[in-house]
Amino acid sequence: MPHPPQKTPFRCPGCGYVQLEPPHLISTYCHSCGDYFEVGKLTRAKSPPAEQTLPVEKHPVLCHRCGTTHQVSTYARTTICPSCSTSIELGDMTLLTPVSRPVDIRGKLTIGPGGSLSSSWIICGSALIEGSIMGLLRSEGEVHLATSQICACQITAPEVIIDKNAHASFTLPVETEHLVVRGHLTGIVHCRGIVHVRRGGCLEADVHARAVTVEKGGTLLGTCHVDGTQPADHNKQNFSDHSNRPLDGRLCPA
Repeated sequence: MPHPPQKTPFRCPGCGYVQLEPPHLISTYCHSCGDYFEVGKLTRAKSPPAEQTLPVEKHPVLCHRCGTTHQVSTYARTTICPSCSTSIELGDMTLLTPVSRPVDIRGKLTIGPGGSLSSSWIICGSALIEGSIMGLLRSEGEVHLATSQICACQITAPEVIIDKNAHASFTLPVETEHLVVRGHLTGIVHCRGIVHVRRGGCLEADVHARAVTVEKGGTLLGTCHVDGTQPADHNKQNFSDHSNRPLDGRLCPA
């Protein structure tokens, strides 16, 4: 019975990964980072147990469909949830034209001024919305709204920032832990933390929050429901104080 050909360990000059290849190898691709490299004296590993490899850095990725968190290599571009087989993209996405499709990424979602996105399943690491969005958006990081369009979208994010030149109108609730208004926002706001209306900003909304601050030169119009004793708990939304008066450069009591 013929013996399998012996192999020699080679080390990737980019990430240091050691892999076994034929001894007369000229060039190859790294099995870890995917880089192409030519074989030279420095790439030949000195002590080569086949099972000995450098540790691969990993980071946790949460699947929002089933709630499972699994570890993924920092070099990976995509991954599949081991529990429900959901495909997750780990990079950024930029949309400059109208698109209608589910989105499940962990990078930054950018919708340009001429772009639009329509889907009931939009997951991202962070977002910048300059165009139009429709459906349900959940972000693991901050969302910047720089649009001046009417959007039928419900947003859930740790922090939502209304940029200075924005004139956004959302027909579904914006749910966040911290809202900063530098431009103009019309809609419904559910904030588990503090709403800040900066100078020059205007919030025209039905506001539910733990506290609301309005800087001099800022404006809050609409109904304000404030409960300063409410903990920042995702599952609790008990608001008790009801006030129907507009605020202009004042602090809403918490």
